[in-house]
Amino acid sequence: MAYMCADSGNLMAIAQQVIQQQQQQHQRHHHHLPPPPMPLPPRQAPPMPPAPAPSHGQIPASSLPCGGGWPHAEHFFSDAFVGASGADAVFSDLAAAADFDSDGWMESLIGDAPVFADSDLDRLIFTTPPQPVPVPTPAAAPVDAAARPKATAPASLPQAAAATPAACSSPSSLDTCSTPILQSLLACSRTAATDPGLAAVQLVKVRAAASDDGDPAERVAFYFADALARRLACGGTAVDAQFASDELTLCYKTLNDACPYSKFAHLTANQAILEATGAATKIHIVDFGIVQGIQWAALLQALATRPEGKPSRVRISGVPSPFLGPKPEASLAATSARLRDFAKLLGVDFEFVPLLRPVHELDRSDFLVEPDEAMAVNFMLQLYHLLGDSDEPVRQVLRLAKSLNPSVVTLGEYEVSLNRAGFFDRFANALCYYMSVFESLDVAMARDSPERVRVERCIFGERIRRAVGPEEGAERTDRMAGSREWQTLMEWCGFEPVRLSNYAMSQADLLLWNYDSKYKYSLVDQPPAFLSLAWEKRPLLTVSAWR
Repeated sequence: MAYMCADSGNLMAIAQQVIQQQQQQHQRHHHHLPPPPMPLPPRQAPPMPPAPAPSHGQIPASSLPCGGGWPHAEHFFSDAFVGASGADAVFSDLAAAADFDSDGWMESLIGDAPVFADSDLDRLIFTTPPQPVPVPTPAAAPVDAAARPKATAPASLPQAAAATPAACSSPSSLDTCSTPILQSLLACSRTAATDPGLAAVQLVKVRAAASDDGDPAERVAFYFADALARRLACGGTAVDAQFASDELTLCYKTLNDACPYSKFAHLTANQAILEATGAATKIHIVDFGIVQGIQWAALLQALATRPEGKPSRVRISGVPSPFLGPKPEASLAATSARLRDFAKLLGVDFEFVPLLRPVHELDRSDFLVEPDEAMAVNFMLQLYHLLGDSDEPVRQVLRLAKSLNPSVVTLGEYEVSLNRAGFFDRFANALCYYMSVFESLDVAMARDSPERVRVERCIFGERIRRAVGPEEGAERTDRMAGSREWQTLMEWCGFEPVRLSNYAMSQADLLLWNYDSKYKYSLVDQPPAFLSLAWEKRPLLTVSAWR
C-alpha cells in the first residue's frame, strides 16, 4: 500500500527534482558515477521499527527519518514503491538533489491568480510505509511564563461569566477563553444584542487593552474587537478588506510553512483516495473548490509509482473555489498547465477539465463519467461556503456527488460551529477557536515577526470579520460547522463513513514531527470516522472519508 510522508514545498520544486533526478540517473548510466551521499538528518527522529536487511541498491527504511526528524524533502525524491506491507518497508532509488529555492514557485504564482485558497500550498513525498507503530507522547514541554505573559485588562473592563459549554466547541475551550480581556469581549458581544450603544462604550476599553503584536489573547482580542466595532458601526454588515494577491499568496505560504493544518488535510485526503482507487487503470477525481491544485501533484506522483503500475489515465474535473472570484478561467488554465506539465514528467496520461458553470447548475452529465473509471470526490475546506439558514445548497451538492457513484468522498472542514448559533454563541465559539489558532502561531513564529502579523491580519483577521461581523445575507460567508453537523448531512444524503486506515493516521502523526511544537499538536480520532488535528487537545480541522 502506498504511503505518504509530508513536507512543505511546492509543485515546481517537485518538477525540478524529477528533472534533476533524471539527469543524475542519465549521468550515472553513461559515466558510471556512484549515487550521491545521503545528508544527515537534522534532528532526532521518532522511534521506528527495525526494517529487514536491504537488497542491493536499497536503503533501509529505518535509516531514513520521516517527519520532523527526517531530512527535508528538498534532499530526496522517491522514485518507486517497493512493497505493500511492513515487511517490505524500504525506500528505493532515492536520489539526492541539490537544494532549490522554494520561493521560486511562489514567485511564479504571484500575479497568476487573484486569491490563494486555504489549502493549496504543500508538497507530499510518497514512500512505502514502515509498519505503523504507536508513537509515544511525552508530556508537553513547560512554557516559559516570562516569555508568554498573561493578558491583563483594566479593572473597569466589562466582565462576563465564563462561556458556557454550549458556546464553546470543547471543554478545553473554556480555559482558552478565560483570560480577562477575552471575558470582557464576551461581555461586549452579549451586550451588543440588547444595547449596541453601551456595547460600543465598553468596546473602547477592550480595544485599548488589545494589540496586534501582544500575546495571543491580546492579538485575538484585537481582531475580534475590530470585527465587533464594525458590526456595531455598520448595523450588522461588513465589507472585506482588499489585499493584493501577491500579499495573500505569501501569507498562505508563510502559514503553510509554520503550521501543519493544510498539510494534514491534504495528506490524509490523498491517502484515502489512493487506497480507495486501488489498482484502477482509469481514475477520475472531482475537486470541488480547486485553486492551484497542488494537492494533486502529490497524488500524481503516488499513482505514477504504484506497485501495480501507472494508471492509463488520470482525469481531474475542477470546480473552481469561490476564492477565485467571478472569472476563474485564467487561474484554472494556469492550474491545468502546471499539473499537465508535471504529469508529463511522471509519464502519466493526464487530463484536466474545468467546470465553469455555477455549482448549483451542474448535473451528472457535466462530468462525463465513464463506466470503467474509479471516481473520487474531494471537498477540501469548501462545503462550508454553502452553509446557511437552509441546508439545501449543501444537500444539493452532496446529491450531485452521490450521483457520480464515487469510490470515496473526502471531506475536510474546520472544527467549529458558526452556522446556526445565535450571535453570542457564535461569537464565543469563534473566539475560543481562533484563540487556539493564535496560540499555535505564537509558538511557530516569533512574537515580533512581521510575517506573523501579516498572516493574522490578511487571513485570520478577515475570517474573523466574516464570521462574527455580518449577521445574515451573502456577506456572512464563514458559516462553519462541526463534525457532528457534517455527519448528519452526509448520512442524510446517503453516505456512510469510511474509517481512515492505520497508514493514514500513522503518517499524520509522523507529519507532526516536522514541528517543534509537536507535543502541543495532537490527533483526535472521533467516531464514527473523523480524524482531527488539534492544538492543546482542541480539534481545529477535521478530515473524513465517505462512500
